[in-house]
Amino acid sequence: MKNSMEKNKINAIAFYKMAYDGNASAAVQKYVGREYIQHNPLVGNGKAAFIAYFDKMH
Repeated sequence: MKNSMEKNKINAIAFYKMAYDGNASAAVQKYVGREYIQHNPLVGNGKAAFIAYFDKMH
């Protein structure tokens, strides 16, 4: 179980680092499955909303 948790943590950090560095589209393509549900009320659900938000932030 700890191994999976560590892998998840590494992937989550890599995902957000990639998005913050201006590669939101690549981050979504590499790390997101069929559906993306956002928990931040300022960002819409779905891959396109995530990419748009991070592209605007960058």
